[in-house]
Amino acid sequence: MPITIIKKPKHSNKTQTLSENPPVSLDGSNASQSPVPFIDKISLVFTPPNNDIAHDLYRSVFASLDDSDLFAPTSGGMKGGYKIAKRIALPSIVDFKKLPLFQLRYDKLTKIAEKMRLEFVPQDLGQLGMIELHAAMVSLVDDGWASIAKHALVTRIDVAVDLHGVRMDGFLFLPKQTATTMRWTMNGVVESVVIGKNKGNQTLIYDRKAKRLAKDPKWKGGKGVRIERRLVGLKGLKLSALIGLKNPFANMVLTQNIPGPPRSGKEWEWSMFCDSVKVRGLTDALKLLPAERRTKYRKHLSAHSQPWWNPAEIWTAWPNMIKELKISSTDW
Repeated sequence: MPITIIKKPKHSNKTQTLSENPPVSLDGSNASQSPVPFIDKISLVFTPPNNDIAHDLYRSVFASLDDSDLFAPTSGGMKGGYKIAKRIALPSIVDFKKLPLFQLRYDKLTKIAEKMRLEFVPQDLGQLGMIELHAAMVSLVDDGWASIAKHALVTRIDVAVDLHGVRMDGFLFLPKQTATTMRWTMNGVVESVVIGKNKGNQTLIYDRKAKRLAKDPKWKGGKGVRIERRLVGLKGLKLSALIGLKNPFANMVLTQNIPGPPRSGKEWEWSMFCDSVKVRGLTDALKLLPAERRTKYRKHLSAHSQPWWNPAEIWTAWPNMIKELKISSTDW
């Protein structure tokens, strides 16, 4: 398709105001639609499939390093053997911090590009930003983003959903098995929970309003919770196959906070368990229980899952989102 290069406004460090996702009421029977999943961040590594393409990429990058219409300078980004780090200049992105990060590893002796890495937030770019990113890639790689989608591997992807109108104290997260858990609180109220280790796949659940206010005290968005799956163990997932990503929320159970006691069992034990949950969080409170009671309580909690949390229904929107964004498209 023909590519239109839009005249670029001057970049600034002023934060661009993003439109919020359409509000979804999740506090009762009035919920009209499921939350829509989106990509909060993605990291890609493109390895040229042959020496000709590797040489062309090397030559194109070095010929364009001083082109302010293509590259903007950035600090850092030299880890992992990468020798060049820039931001990709996109006309529609005003906030410099939201421009895609570009990194290149190369061999100076043979003049070939070994790896090109891109990291960006598709939610910030939107469909227009992806078209502009394709236009930028055309100047570096034959077929532009089509070639990136065909050959690049996804090394990290953060998939998220926003639950509008939900509070952190309105549910409990019931992990499938024992996991490393961290909780951050403010004034006794849980604001965020992280499940999993730093170098592996993680689940992040946090008060979106609290996070935004920490960055911008003037932010006036509504209350809500973001649930995010940070995936790094992707086993050679090609960008072109992203539409087939398995539902990362499939085994995630959100329960009521806190349901009544089980029919059988001692009420005082359940009461003490509930107090432990408030202090330690559900995961750590369960760890303290004898195995038999832990199994019993997990089953009881699972039977009281939140009716507005339906991972299978949420994931039905994933293919359309990927197609509209064109992030994995090889047809440009």
